[in-house]
Amino acid sequence: MSKIKFTYIASFILIGIFFFSCKQQENKVKVKVKINHRSTKFLVAKLMEKEFQFNTLTGKANVVYDNSKKTSFKTHLRIQQDSAIWMSISSIGIEAARVLITQDTVKIMNRIDKTYFIGDFDYINKILGADLDYQMLEALLTGNSMDFEHNEKIHSSTDRKKDSYYISTEKKRKVRKELKKDKIKVKSQTQSLWLNPLSYKIEELLLSSPESQQSLKGEFTNYKEVETANNQLFPFTLLFELNAKTASSITVNYAKITVGKVISFPFKIPSKYEQIKK
Repeated sequence: MSKIKFTYIASFILIGIFFFSCKQQENKVKVKVKINHRSTKFLVAKLMEKEFQFNTLTGKANVVYDNSKKTSFKTHLRIQQDSAIWMSISSIGIEAARVLITQDTVKIMNRIDKTYFIGDFDYINKILGADLDYQMLEALLTGNSMDFEHNEKIHSSTDRKKDSYYISTEKKRKVRKELKKDKIKVKSQTQSLWLNPLSYKIEELLLSSPESQQSLKGEFTNYKEVETANNQLFPFTLLFELNAKTASSITVNYAKITVGKVISFPFKIPSKYEQIKK
């Protein structure tokens, strides 16, 4: 598999695509509302309360990947919460790639080149110049926030320019060293969120790593109700911009989202496929 093709598939997998009390209408001009002051504790509690809850999720999406050249494709998505993410990526009606991601493994099968890759996030993050893991990818796909730690500092304010509530945290993530006995080091990563003042759903997200000078910006729009026990709101349009070694963006337009179905993750590699080594 060429590095260009692999990077294109890996970018889709990792950046995502990859995902507020009042129902927001499509294509409507945002109405300016009065924003009352809220405490940090209140905002975090509301954010958690409004997270999209599911056990299994399936979806269909149209995706545009732009890295100086635009590429369009379709994907079928399946997620078992906190367990596995499965994707079938197709172009002109033909499956081009199949992906299976678990907590510690990334598998990619390239139907075009008849190759496959089995590895982890470290390798793909190195190619992309990114710093993502399974939990982050699942959150991005569903419009949720990254997990908050009990001991991390959380700041909040009212962003009058964006008519939103603002929450920021500095997350201390354990990152495996590539050299010498896999020692563990701690790395800072900042998470910034802008919340809709009525629904407390995420409208914008920014992840930044000062040490690596990388950032990932996400915008979540076109919220619609998805049929669940509580008819939850889900963002049907996502825009992600990754600034790392190179700048790239992904626009995702979900066509359909369903929760609660019994799902499977078919991933059988043909014997004639060649394995891509690290």
